[in-house]
Amino acid sequence: MNRSDFLKVLGLGTTGLIIPNTTWSQKPVKIYDNYVKGLAHYQFEKIRKQLDVGVELHLKRENTNVYDSFAIEVYFNEHKLGYLAAYENIAIANMLEQGVKFTAFVSKITSNVEKVFDGLAVEVYTNIIIETPKVLETDLLEKRADDAHDQYRKGYVL
Repeated sequence: MNRSDFLKVLGLGTTGLIIPNTTWSQKPVKIYDNYVKGLAHYQFEKIRKQLDVGVELHLKRENTNVYDSFAIEVYFNEHKLGYLAAYENIAIANMLEQGVKFTAFVSKITSNVEKVFDGLAVEVYTNIIIETPKVLETDLLEKRADDAHDQYRKGYVL
């Protein structure tokens, strides 16, 4: 039985304890981009001039909302602006409850001259973990450490 087979029998090669040919990294992914609902009922007009595209916003899960059991509030500092749309918030609400971290930013501000409709869009990102190509060239699973060829033994020929 070679080293690779031995590690597989132990289960170490499949559990993430030893992953010789894989590295993992995080990548930000946009998972939401839409208008905030309820702007007219909260503090949007009060702080409107402080907002611009790219300004960071904060999301807060509101478990006690009687109208939407998956309610997610949108804040700029301590100022409540409104909510993510009720029909689009279920996955984000569940992830917030599990401790997933999100970053949110203003993605668009619209204005109607007659003040009939003002809009503020928010884009929400989270990091996903992705597999990246191996960084370290090695054959340590097949050979003893002294006999293995890797990036630190560049002059060594097998």
